[in-house]
Amino acid sequence: MNMKPLKYIKKTLIPLLLFTLLLSGCESNEQKVASAEMFELDGSTTSEGVSVGDGSAEFIKAYRDYVIWAAYTNSSSNYMVMSINEIPYEDSISTLIANFFIDDVPTSEEAICEDNGIEESALYSLLSSSAYLRAHEVIYRYLRFTWEDSVITDIDSGELNYNETYEVPPDE
Repeated sequence: MNMKPLKYIKKTLIPLLLFTLLLSGCESNEQKVASAEMFELDGSTTSEGVSVGDGSAEFIKAYRDYVIWAAYTNSSSNYMVMSINEIPYEDSISTLIANFFIDDVPTSEEAICEDNGIEESALYSLLSSSAYLRAHEVIYRYLRFTWEDSVITDIDSGELNYNETYEVPPDE
């Protein structure tokens, strides 16, 4: 039996497989940060084309690259980050896409913490501090989807302007 073809296959196939693995490892899994336009509704339709009456397939297709928060609407549960493919859409839940805008630039909580050298537990204190709010405009925007029996029954959007909420006094 001639072993040369087997050696040739090993010499070419193994580097090719390693190269493919390296390239697939370079693919970014980074979550997108939503722009201000994403939080605008046209009636009951989002800028991504998701409407009341749509199901999880449309929602997943439109928002699979964003961080999704979910909470049960029939209990006192808090919002928690969930995989978009593992959300129990058949339950009475609420899903939320949200992010901060610092000086009109969309950003994530992680980026704010990194930029300011703080832990996540200090984020609220930073964003509500007079010193930070004197230097920056801070707005929290969200899109909230209400679900019943795997169907979106309501969509609303809103924002919280930290500068107005925490009534930043003028510099003395």
